[in-house]
Amino acid sequence: MTQHTTFDPNSDAEWEALRLLGHRMLDDLFDATRALPHTPAWRPMPSHKAALFEEAGPETGAGAEAVYEQFRQHVLPYGNGNWHPRFFGWVQGNGTPLAMLADLLASGMNPHLAGFNQAPAAVEQQVIRWLGEWMGMPGASGLFVTGGTMANVHGLACARMAMGERLGRNPRRDGVQHWPAQAGGDPVQPTQGPLVFYGSTETHSWARKAAEWLGLGDRAFVRVPTGADHRVDIGALQAQMAADRAAGLVPFAVVGTAGTVNAGAVDDLDALADVAASNGLWFHVDGAFGALLALSPRHRHLLHGMSRADSLAFDLHKWGSMPFECAVALVRDPAVHTAAFRSSAAYLGALPRGVSAGGQPFNDVGLDLTRGFKALKVWMQLKADGVHKFGALIEQNIEQVQRFAQRLDAHPEFERVGPSPLNVLCFRYLPAASSGNTSHEVHAEFVDEVNRELLMRVQERGVAVPSSTIADGRFVLRMAHVNHRTTDADMDAVFDALLEIGREVSAEFSVNRGQQAR
Repeated sequence: MTQHTTFDPNSDAEWEALRLLGHRMLDDLFDATRALPHTPAWRPMPSHKAALFEEAGPETGAGAEAVYEQFRQHVLPYGNGNWHPRFFGWVQGNGTPLAMLADLLASGMNPHLAGFNQAPAAVEQQVIRWLGEWMGMPGASGLFVTGGTMANVHGLACARMAMGERLGRNPRRDGVQHWPAQAGGDPVQPTQGPLVFYGSTETHSWARKAAEWLGLGDRAFVRVPTGADHRVDIGALQAQMAADRAAGLVPFAVVGTAGTVNAGAVDDLDALADVAASNGLWFHVDGAFGALLALSPRHRHLLHGMSRADSLAFDLHKWGSMPFECAVALVRDPAVHTAAFRSSAAYLGALPRGVSAGGQPFNDVGLDLTRGFKALKVWMQLKADGVHKFGALIEQNIEQVQRFAQRLDAHPEFERVGPSPLNVLCFRYLPAASSGNTSHEVHAEFVDEVNRELLMRVQERGVAVPSSTIADGRFVLRMAHVNHRTTDADMDAVFDALLEIGREVSAEFSVNRGQQAR
């Protein structure tokens, strides 16, 4: 009789060895997390370590302990730094120790979350219900997905379905194209023009991806200008919509943003809801990070009108501090949500009792059939700490950014770029101020060069990880603060380092320019 092949240990001794290795892994992760304030925010991977990832695929194994040692030495120290207290890049959350353990539990249990008659499905339904209530959409249908892009795509897919049916089209059968009727088939409604939807020029790049992926085409995403506050111009939106209708286009959705990329601005969601309602359009809100302001008693008023959305997308791995991946799509009308995604197959049939009782409800409201247990970490963190703590951390982040902005405003060697009402701050170092020149005497290209180098040095020296963007045609540093680990001392250290390194770079580059001029 041949030995049974399995990935499980084959003996009591092997089980015990793996158990001890698992404890060591947890200990190392806890030690690394606890030591974060005393370690570099980021470190580049040395070339000799990168060579590990050029090896050919293994035909035989080296054993769990050897592989873990490779992880500990070659992978663990060289992440992008987003778990560090001085990470402010893009809008990436940090994770929590409890949520890490919850992911371990979810992975170990490994349930299939298409639905089924099981407790994990009940956990996800419960968390969706809580979030719907807190976001002002009680009774909404919802789904955990990978990230904000996918959550927004789900919302727009529901919009396409709802508006398509209203126009007498069949988007699931025909897509967004208009096919001639087949002999003996159902007649297809006459073409009523291409479908278009609207968002501001500050809308995240998900909208273009969604337009392309849903078969609408990038031309279907109509970008509307913003005002000086980076919020969508309502008058311009209404004028554009009227012009498009006159040109034979068919508006079907309006997108509002709660937390724009470059400024953290929140569109006038109430006014957008009015525009959508008066024109019979779907109202979708991209709340990737800003929707969680609903958890803050001090700031939730900024979201006035979000509760009128037909669909809402947001990430809990941003301002909710959860480990990746953890985003949510909410749809106010469960019937529309199901109509957009429901599919059936004989092998997925439900029975009145047993494991398949209740069917696969999550498969019926999303693209994925196979889904992991993303909701467990949210459920455990909420039950352990309560939703008020989430709100308090959001308020803490905003206060820290506003204090940082005040220091920038008070210092002649920095310039704030654009509004920063919440937790996103764009700014740049002014080499002219440090050299005693007036700002108009320093070429814009030179200022951009100094700030690029400043950003790279701040990151490479492990001081902090802000990111960058282009604002009004200028290269600027960008701080997007959703970090629950950041202290006020961290913020002060980052400011001081930016000033010191900015002066250093400015002096070096000024000397180089002088030499080149000679």
